[in-house]
Amino acid sequence: MLHPAAGQILPIEAVFERLSALVGRQFADAGADQERNRGAALHRLVCQALGYRSYQDDGQFPDVRHQILEVKLQTSPTIDLGLVTPESVEPLDVPMIGGQQIRHCDVRYGIFCGVAANGTVTLTHFFVTTGAAFFTRFPQFQGKVLNAKLQIPLPADFFDT
Repeated sequence: MLHPAAGQILPIEAVFERLSALVGRQFADAGADQERNRGAALHRLVCQALGYRSYQDDGQFPDVRHQILEVKLQTSPTIDLGLVTPESVEPLDVPMIGGQQIRHCDVRYGIFCGVAANGTVTLTHFFVTTGAAFFTRFPQFQGKVLNAKLQIPLPADFFDT
């Protein structure tokens, strides 16, 4: 897996443009209990849209390390954030770029909404944000505080246009 490098990281606007083109695309649904496999199918599409010749996800955070991009597929109203909150200023485990250490809040999040039906997942919406701005777009659920993965609910009308 390639680490991000100066001059090779796409601007967030370019990430948005390239990945927005995936809205409307479909792929085989591996099943409701196969979130990782669903995610892998989406990640393959994402890598193609970003111009990679091969699959660029090794299971580590962020998914597309070379672009400092975490990809999420939402077929439910809850986003699974893992163990670190997006706005964290903790350093990311990547080499410095131009003398600057990349932090978790610098990661870009590409969030796809999908509908699973009849054996396929159809991508219906796409959003991209930085970790630093994540909770300005997606409200954090303030339920019981647990030392576990963070999940946040999306408002019922979130994807209405």
